Amino acid sequence: MKKTAVTGVYNLILTPSDTELTEFVEEVLNLGRLYPEIYRRIEKDQDALALAKKNVRVQDKLYGTAKTSDIPGSESWDGVVGSSNPRLEHGRPRMSAELVFLFMGLRGYWGSVSDREACRQMRDSITLFVLLGEMAASLPAPTTILENINCVSNGTRDFILECQLQHIMDDGLDDFADIQIGSTGVSASTCWPTDALHIKRLVGRAYGMGRKLDRFGLPKFEKYYMEDWQEGLGKTLFKINNTTSKKDKKLRKLYSDHLKIGHKALGHLTRSFEKAARHFGQMDMRPSSRRILAEFLGAIEDDILALSSVLHYAGERVFNGVILPSSDKILSLSDKSAAFIKKGQRESLIGYKPQLCRSSRGFVTALILEKGNPSDSENLFPRVLKNVLNTGVLPATVSGDSGYASRKGYNDCIEIGVEDVCIGGSKGKALLGEELWNSKTHVDVRRMRSGVESLMFTLKYVFEFGHMRRRGLENVRAEMTEKIFAYNFAMIARRKAERREDLECEAMKTG
Repeated sequence: MKKTAVTGVYNLILTPSDTELTEFVEEVLNLGRLYPEIYRRIEKDQDALALAKKNVRVQDKLYGTAKTSDIPGSESWDGVVGSSNPRLEHGRPRMSAELVFLFMGLRGYWGSVSDREACRQMRDSITLFVLLGEMAASLPAPTTILENINCVSNGTRDFILECQLQHIMDDGLDDFADIQIGSTGVSASTCWPTDALHIKRLVGRAYGMGRKLDRFGLPKFEKYYMEDWQEGLGKTLFKINNTTSKKDKKLRKLYSDHLKIGHKALGHLTRSFEKAARHFGQMDMRPSSRRILAEFLGAIEDDILALSSVLHYAGERVFNGVILPSSDKILSLSDKSAAFIKKGQRESLIGYKPQLCRSSRGFVTALILEKGNPSDSENLFPRVLKNVLNTGVLPATVSGDSGYASRKGYNDCIEIGVEDVCIGGSKGKALLGEELWNSKTHVDVRRMRSGVESLMFTLKYVFEFGHMRRRGLENVRAEMTEKIFAYNFAMIARRKAERREDLECEAMKTG
């Protein structure tokens, strides 16, 4: 009789393969063992999420109790809720903080833990299979992983980066005495904007959501002429996009037709929304349902207001020649934090402009991400200060390109004790003076300037730093920080391997 081997038997003999992923996972878990406060902070973030969910359930129970309090026996239904400030008690098991930290690192390493390719990699990975077996855990569902990773606060992520840099320094991999600074343009999760396209999409999205309001017990938006108007917007948009000249009368006529249809749709959407909002104010419903419906109505209202704004400045641009600055325009329907980024002679994009610090050994020591397109010169001193806060080390040398030429930033860096601030380009030469510019230290530092460009290339094309998946400033900052974790973990493994090779060579020479 043929016997089928039990899967557990294989777990006893399987070992993780010697791959980059195995080394990466080892470094992630090693940092957690060295700094257990990471896990405690993740658990606090998980508690905050669980408490918020429980608070919604308690509010619903309080609502139900108030509605049924005059029915005999209703007070004992699922226990009497006596407080609107619940406390967490023992409940269902959740993902351990160790697993949350591991999958956070893997999301930075792979770029995702929920798309098809990432799910396949997790299922097929012998390293994860053996590791989860040792932890007596199973592979969580992608949605579970996402919920637990996303509940981790950016404050916790900043603490993790500080612990990572401290580990690098304690292990002798870098002393952070010399840093290079640079910035780069990063695409947001959105498409290139045009006023005509925004008008069409805003009309379609607001109307589409309005047609679903009957699911919540509200009057849904009536069809009226909306389907005809949407079809008309699609036709005029096609003609606008295919017009050869952007200044002739034909284009103005097409935009005139497009805007007229848009204003008609805006009027109908506004009236329909006001009707739904009046009914919403009179509805008696559970707090959780009211919160969801309020968010849904808020999204519709935002689209209607955005549509009004786009119709106004599109008309001003086409017929009156008034060009608004990009900061006053709606550049993305999906990510309102995205901005127009123009950096030197490079291709413009819609997204973000992160400011990074790189150590001489190739580690990322600081990230600054602001909304809009901040000037590099304004971020010279803040970048150095952020580096000091993260590493606890005052660098002896700071180098940057000509975009960081700032007399105030230079003086602030010197005042806190930085020995040399090396700025390249003609602006840097004018700022530093001929003698300092030609000094051996500054010449040597400028020769190493390509290091930060190499960092940008590696982050963008190896760790998918060049195109964001998440939307919103805080979410994008979280995604960037996770990718920086992953890059640093990979660099730690690489530097340790180089050190082992050097020691082996020395041993062979002396032996």
